[in-house]
Amino acid sequence: MKRLTWFFGWIALSLFCEQCGAQTIDLRISIHIILHPTTGARPAGISNEVFYTAADNANQWMAGYFRGYRYRITEIVNIGGPSEGGINGPGKWFGLDFRGSAQFINESRTNSLYRLRPDQVNVYVATDYSAPGNSGGGMPIPPGEVSTIGGQIFVDSGGWWIVHELGHFFGLLHTFASENSSSCTPGDDGIGDTLTDSTCWTTRDQAAQFHFGAPYNSLNLFQKSQVDDVFYNAMSYHDSTNKNTTENRFTELQLDRHADHATGDRNAFASGHTRFVSTSGSVSGTGSSTNPFRNLSQGVNAAAPGGGDIILLRPGSYNEQFTISRPVTLRAPRTGWVTIGK
Repeated sequence: MKRLTWFFGWIALSLFCEQCGAQTIDLRISIHIILHPTTGARPAGISNEVFYTAADNANQWMAGYFRGYRYRITEIVNIGGPSEGGINGPGKWFGLDFRGSAQFINESRTNSLYRLRPDQVNVYVATDYSAPGNSGGGMPIPPGEVSTIGGQIFVDSGGWWIVHELGHFFGLLHTFASENSSSCTPGDDGIGDTLTDSTCWTTRDQAAQFHFGAPYNSLNLFQKSQVDDVFYNAMSYHDSTNKNTTENRFTELQLDRHADHATGDRNAFASGHTRFVSTSGSVSGTGSSTNPFRNLSQGVNAAAPGGGDIILLRPGSYNEQFTISRPVTLRAPRTGWVTIGK
C-alpha cells in the first residue's frame, strides 16, 4: 500500500498506477467527413492527419490547465458519397454551412448513414480546410441543447477549434455572451472570474480602459492578468488570425464549469469524473465545483473503484491520515498549495 502524506499544487499524483488506465480523462471525439454526393471526394485539404495534429495541439493547451482532461479522436469515418444515398444521403450537405439546421439534426438522429454516436462528440466536416482565422463551427451548449450531441466544424490543424467548440459542448459560453453588438455594450458569460467582454475591442487598452479606467501598461500584474484572461480566452474572438497560438486561456471557474458538465450531463462522452474537495466544503456535498466534498476521504470513496477518476483538491490543508486503497488521481488547481496529512 502507498500512503500520500504531502501533496503540492500543480502536481498530479496517481496511486496504484499499475492498476490505472491513465492519469487523464479522455473526451471522446468521432469525426464524420461528408463526401461529395456524386464523386465521393472529401472536401479539399481534409486528411486524417489534420485532425490528429489538431488534437495534439489542443492537448498541449489542456496539459497547461492541470485538470487532467485530454481530447481523444476515437474514429474518423467517411459518410455520404454516391454509395450512401447520393444527393439524398449525408452528401447533400457537402460544401454547405448547415449549423443549427433542424433538418440536419433530425436526419442525423434518424438516419443510420450519419453514424451518430451516443458516447462520442460527433464532429461533422463538410467544407474545405479553413483559411487562417476561419476555423470554428457550431456546437450545442448544455443544458438547453443537451439532446443534441454533434455539430458542424470548419477545421484546420490548429488546436483552437477543438478547445473552443468542445468548450461549448461542455457548457462554456462566449466571454461576450450577452453583448449588445450594435452599441458595443460588453457581455457576460455568467462566470465570476472572467471580465465582461466585447467583440468591438481590438486592443487590450480598450478592455483596460473600460474596466479599470487606465491603459493596459499602467495596470498592476493582477489587473493585467484579468484583461489577458478574457482578451486571449479560448472562448473569445479578439485575435482570429492568430487564435491557434494566442487564444488559449481558460480561467479556473471556466475549468470548473467544464469539469462539472463532463462529470454530469455530458459524462457519456468522458472516460471519468472529477470530484471536487474543499476545506470549506460540506460533509453532505455532492463533489461538484459548487458543492464540493469536505474531506479527501469522501472524494476517494466517490471515485470509481476501477480507476479513471480525478479528485480536484482546492488549496488548503487536509489533515487526514488514511490509506488510499483504490486507483485514483489527485490534482490541485493553479491557484495555490495543497497539503495532506500534515
